[in-house]
Amino acid sequence: MERKPNRLNPVGPGPIRPTAFGSAVRAITLACATLTTGLVAGVYYAYTVSVNLGLAAQPDASYVATMQAINERIENPLFFASFFGAALFPLAALAAHYSRRSRSGRLWLIALACVLYIGGSFLLTAFVNVPMNEELARVASDVSAGDLARARDAYEDPWDFWNGVRAVFSFLAFLVLIGACLLREDRGRRLGALSR
Repeated sequence: MERKPNRLNPVGPGPIRPTAFGSAVRAITLACATLTTGLVAGVYYAYTVSVNLGLAAQPDASYVATMQAINERIENPLFFASFFGAALFPLAALAAHYSRRSRSGRLWLIALACVLYIGGSFLLTAFVNVPMNEELARVASDVSAGDLARARDAYEDPWDFWNGVRAVFSFLAFLVLIGACLLREDRGRRLGALSR
C-alpha cells in the first residue's frame, strides 16, 4: 500500500515537515494556556473551599467590607495576566494548532477548552460576577444594619453559586488542556495516514 503525503513541498520533493519554530510556538502557547487556566481555576476553587466559608461566618458589616476590599484589590496586574491570559492563550494555541488539513485530537481538545473557559468562566465573570461586585461596591460603610443585611442577602448566595459554576468550568478547561498537552501532536495525522 502506497502512502501519499498530506502536503507536497513546492520547493522540493517530499512532504512538508513541521518546523522547529512552529512546534515551539504550539508548545509554548499550549503550556501558557494550561498554566493560566489552572491559575484562574485555582483562584475560584480557593474562594469556594475557603474564602466564602470564612466570610459566611462574619457579621454583615464585616462581610460587606471584606468583600468590597477583596473585589477592589483583586484588580491587579498578576490576576489580570492570568484571567485574560486564560482567554487569550487558548485562542493562540488554537490558532497555532490549526491547519486546513489537520484536525488532530489536540486541536479539538484546545477548542473545547476555549469554549469551557471563555463561555463558562470569562464571560460569566464579566456579565454576572463583576456587575454584582460593582453593586456591592456602592454600599456605603455607614448604612443601617438593615441595609447591610439586605445588600448581603442580595449578593452572597448568588455570588457564591456563580463562583462555583465558573470554578467547575475553569477546572474542566484546565483538565482538557492537560489532556491536550499529553496527547501526541502527530497522532491524528498518523492515524489518518494509516487509514488510507
